[in-house]
Amino acid sequence: MCIREAQQLAAELYGADQSYFMINGTTGAIHAMLMAALLPGDEVLVPRNAHRSILGGLILCGASPVFIQPELSASLGIAMGLTPQAVAQAVEQHPRARALVAVYPTYYGVVSDLQAVADIVHAHGMLLLVDEAHGAHLRFSDALPAQALDCGADLVAQSTHKLLGSLTQTSMLHVRTRRVDIERVRTAASLLQ
Repeated sequence: MCIREAQQLAAELYGADQSYFMINGTTGAIHAMLMAALLPGDEVLVPRNAHRSILGGLILCGASPVFIQPELSASLGIAMGLTPQAVAQAVEQHPRARALVAVYPTYYGVVSDLQAVADIVHAHGMLLLVDEAHGAHLRFSDALPAQALDCGADLVAQSTHKLLGSLTQTSMLHVRTRRVDIERVRTAASLLQ
């Protein structure tokens, strides 16, 4: 009962329809997110700088990745975020894709125009799934970029233990139910933890 109440408070705080406390780090949350949203054989758009947990989750759910190259910074030597133009091109080339997985912010702290990305994928009937492992703090300051839920994400995996106060290997999975079947989320989370 206390966990359910705490999850409801987390959902209210982050603006989700439902939030789940996850174990096994954000890897567990990402695996549950992908298993809830995708079916075997589904195509899913994935940035090349995705964490290996995303690739593992795709293997678990049987989805097929279509990789998108993020912008590269020549001066920094790192991958930046996905541009709306790259996403629009990938959506046009792969109209059967079920979803796009975004890394926001990247592991170097880079954010992209996630609202524009959300608009593009939603206009084509796709889901926006976000690995926000390094963005659980974005909700708490107007001086920071908007959090993924405020940009239109359908499912968001956040790493509570990286940037907020929690015990090790704890994360949250936030759900917007407009496009996502909440029972699939509950089933996937229950199966994996």
